[in-house]
Amino acid sequence: MWKDKAYSVAYELSDKISKLFIANLLWIILNSPLLIVAIQLRTVTQPSSYYVLLPLLSLGLPLFFFPSTQALFCLVRDIILQTPVSTVKTFWRYWVSNFKESLKMEILLSGLFTGIGLLLYYSWSVSFILFTIAFIALLFILIIMVQLFCFQAHFEMPFIWKLKRAQQLVFARIFYSVGSFMIVLFMIYASFEMSIAVFVWMTPVACVYTSFILFNYQYNKIISNKKVQWNRDSESM
Repeated sequence: MWKDKAYSVAYELSDKISKLFIANLLWIILNSPLLIVAIQLRTVTQPSSYYVLLPLLSLGLPLFFFPSTQALFCLVRDIILQTPVSTVKTFWRYWVSNFKESLKMEILLSGLFTGIGLLLYYSWSVSFILFTIAFIALLFILIIMVQLFCFQAHFEMPFIWKLKRAQQLVFARIFYSVGSFMIVLFMIYASFEMSIAVFVWMTPVACVYTSFILFNYQYNKIISNKKVQWNRDSESM
């Protein structure tokens, strides 16, 4: 009996790992132009090359990174919730269906990142206080971005609704939001220090999987607390 259960668990685990690996591979393929530009940014020695590569990287984010990352979040969400999926078809379906919202998200974040980036650059040698404020603002925008990816994967609601809920969750559950973001940062740093191959082939889907696991746990906790409060209110009436 225990052997059958062990085989069943091993099969489910191997099936989940294979789906996650394929999802990560699809993400890499769609982001390969950005990866090539990023590699060139690390290898170029002439400052003039940055004037060409940085605009290419900025233009490539809305076309490659945001739609593919949103599709990866949606697919990982289905895998975690054990929704039947056909990995390649489901990933592509999510890429197409979420392209417009991913574009809205990129336009919003690009404007914020550009403004805060310029503020960081000019405040570096002018005002330490202003630089610190800009850095903290950039940190919170990145944290909200991760939560927004989770909300877009989990809810079929208007973009503005999900953006507002992501902001509310970040500031209402500050320890969860900052903690989950720091875990993702540590995973990125550790895998990069370990090996470039590990960083490319495992880190994207591992970060997405971890982010959504923590988000789903926090969301279910909030919902259960609300149900308990509702029951208490109904009993007191």
